[in-house]
Amino acid sequence: MIRLILTRLLTFVPTVIVASMVLFVAVNVVPGSASKAALGIYATPQAVKRFEHQHGLDRPLVIQYVEWAGKALHGNFGMSFQNAVAVGPEVKKRLPVTLQLAGMAFLVAVGLAISLGALAGFYHQRLPDVCITSIATLFGSVPNFWLATLLIYLFSLHLGWLPTGGYVPYSEDLVANLRGMILPSIALGVVSSGLLIRIMRTSLIEVMSAHFIETARSKGISNFKLVIGHALRNALIPFLTVSAVEFGFLVGGVVILEDVFRIPGIGSLVLVGIINRDYPVLLAAAMAITMIVLVTNLLVDLLATMIDPRQVRARN
Repeated sequence: MIRLILTRLLTFVPTVIVASMVLFVAVNVVPGSASKAALGIYATPQAVKRFEHQHGLDRPLVIQYVEWAGKALHGNFGMSFQNAVAVGPEVKKRLPVTLQLAGMAFLVAVGLAISLGALAGFYHQRLPDVCITSIATLFGSVPNFWLATLLIYLFSLHLGWLPTGGYVPYSEDLVANLRGMILPSIALGVVSSGLLIRIMRTSLIEVMSAHFIETARSKGISNFKLVIGHALRNALIPFLTVSAVEFGFLVGGVVILEDVFRIPGIGSLVLVGIINRDYPVLLAAAMAITMIVLVTNLLVDLLATMIDPRQVRARN
């Protein structure tokens, strides 16, 4: 057990290094000039050359990466090309906003998945199963920004129940904060629930065909009591493992959604970095999202190791 955990921790470090290298190269090959984006299209060649030398953009890419990675290890992600403000504190300020949105969306996704997935599994190959499976496929196929636009029109513009966007810190007004997060959480959570509903359904169907369930059924226990008392609890183990991994992808899915709802999180910072060709901002924001995904996957892997070591050995 300890050796497996240490192995997971040791493989995490090179994974982070490789991810940071890929991310650094991807950011630097983004079309457009960071120098002209910062100085303007009428900047002279001398000004562009001076800017690139000042920020090390004229150095080989390998040297740029080594210098950036060394500073990033100490929490220094550089200064924004646009306004010369330290990027690290800005990411730190926006990170809780993104985590709150992802957390609320995760609750929506898991709530829908457990209820609808269990219902579909209980009525396997019957009308409710067919309907719920179709709904899950639809949920997984709809872009979250399209669903967000539909929700804004219905609940904000038409009914006037919720704000169209904006963000109020929970420290200032908790009620206003939650009201502003409802629509983006639903848009993100509903789309993510499509996969989880199918996972929950499949897991429950497998458990319901297990030997101990057949034994309990032969003793006259009703299917409803079997599901609530035995099957559902066992079906939740693989479901929760997949759900935890899905949380990492929820964080990565906030990029466009935060811009739609004008939420000042990490996702909107990524868009700002892309539009302005602001490499330090884009790198720091994208790396923060990448680290959340990697750390979440690591924790899930460790949790799976502790819950069922045989599953991990079989996978290896």
